Amino acid sequence: MPNQNHRRGRVWAVAAFLVAVPAAWTSWQAWVLLRLPYNEQGRHFDGLVVHHEGTGEVLAGVAAGLWLLVAGCLAMRRRRRRSGGPLS
Repeated sequence: MPNQNHRRGRVWAVAAFLVAVPAAWTSWQAWVLLRLPYNEQGRHFDGLVVHHEGTGEVLAGVAAGLWLLVAGCLAMRRRRRRSGGPLS
């Protein structure tokens, strides 16, 4: 059934989009945290929250993992569209 294969391809595209949104937000947040000026104790107070110096690196790692998941979803969509059927 060709319709079902196209529907599954759309599912991979929607999954990629749904993972890309938090990946983009996490990337932006990591970039912001990496640019903050920290004191000698490794802390930055922005008036509301105390940010610690290693938080940006952790968020950058999480963002990289999410972007890899997006790439995997898009690769599965492309592979399914090429084969025209279910994966074996």
